Amino acid sequence: MIRPLFLTISTLALGWAVPAAAQSQDAAADHQSFASTVFQLVEHRSRAPDTPAVLPPNDKSATATPVPASARLPGRDAFLAFIRAAEIRHALPEGLLDALVATESAYQPRVISSAGAIGLAQLMPATARALGVLNPFDPRSNVDGGARFLRLMLDRFGSVTLALAAYNAGPGAVARAGGVPSNAETPAYVRKVLALWRASRL
Repeated sequence: MIRPLFLTISTLALGWAVPAAAQSQDAAADHQSFASTVFQLVEHRSRAPDTPAVLPPNDKSATATPVPASARLPGRDAFLAFIRAAEIRHALPEGLLDALVATESAYQPRVISSAGAIGLAQLMPATARALGVLNPFDPRSNVDGGARFLRLMLDRFGSVTLALAAYNAGPGAVARAGGVPSNAETPAYVRKVLALWRASRL
């Protein structure tokens, strides 16, 4: 963790840009305030497939065992090792960054959102630069940047739920709401990441 960078970043009015149709007035104000800073993240809103129950092939009497949706996404195996390494390096709860990446980009390192967010952790170019991510299309660097921002949100809010809400809607929106903002997007985003995270620990 680079403490000087975190101290500098933590003084900024950090925020996420979300699609205009999904913004509440608070989220829009948060984004407007944020536009004058060097930090910006956008959720890609990639959706993981629903998770079916899977039965062992030779035991029809066995209880169905859920398979985490993130584990079924193509590409996950190629990136899981350094996602786990970033979780350890930045002292994140095990599996949380993995669930976030699954939700943000579905493990597509070259994906670009309509707002310009790039890669696995969906970093905006200005955000990537602020985090020292020189090539946001590089999966390792991109994931490390997302991990550092998530760590910053955990340190600020002291809660996984609120940190995820801040990753999506912006810390200003979370602070103003005194919790998860009740806009059209953030509550569902938080529920999805938490569900994937919990399933990965079963």
